[in-house]
Amino acid sequence: MKQLVITDGKLVLTDSQIIARVLGIKHKKVMLAIERLFHNYPDLRVLQKHPQSGTEYIRLEQRNYHGKDFEAAVMNRECFTLLFMRFETPKAREMQREFNHAFYEMERRLLQTEANGKDQAWIASRSAGKIGRKEETDTIKEFVDYATAQGSKSAQFYYKHITMATYRALELLVQRKPKLRDALSHYELAELLLAERLVTVKLAEYMAKGRNYKDIYETVGDDLMAYASVIKIPVMQKLA
Repeated sequence: MKQLVITDGKLVLTDSQIIARVLGIKHKKVMLAIERLFHNYPDLRVLQKHPQSGTEYIRLEQRNYHGKDFEAAVMNRECFTLLFMRFETPKAREMQREFNHAFYEMERRLLQTEANGKDQAWIASRSAGKIGRKEETDTIKEFVDYATAQGSKSAQFYYKHITMATYRALELLVQRKPKLRDALSHYELAELLLAERLVTVKLAEYMAKGRNYKDIYETVGDDLMAYASVIKIPVMQKLA
């Protein structure tokens, strides 16, 4: 899934360009909706911050795309909600839930990242994960050489492809900030460590059998999905 929210320090925000992309409309149309929002809520234009809490609702900033300057709006969840209600298409109603989930998940990840930095047990688990990751990347390097020897012209991309396949299997959302691994819980770190160990073992096993590199990559992807289907617990089951 494409990125729906961004961070600025501890703030979780979205912007007019993201909204335009998601809804498949011109950015100018979103900015016109924001102008109407300012008309209905003039305090947003004047204050831009809540007078008591200091919470930033919206800010306008200048951007440049291919040498052309334009104005964009960056907003928090409250302002986004006021704005998004103005788009009444089926696509907008569908994406409302996606945005709400993205805001919630990013807020959770920021809190988790802050807590992790104070948790010595988590720090120890993260260190162990780095060792496991190094073993995996060493094996992927062997696989890259193996694929190249079999005729692959772009084997170097398997580092990224295998990593992203692992994240997809575990339903981990990658964004610029905070770093994915820094925002994982103890359980998620353990799941990721086992998944990367699985990749390490299976790549070595399939290469030893002399299998075609494309077949190996696809099979490892299937192995990851099979592993994830076993360890991922539905939300309602977790609460039971």
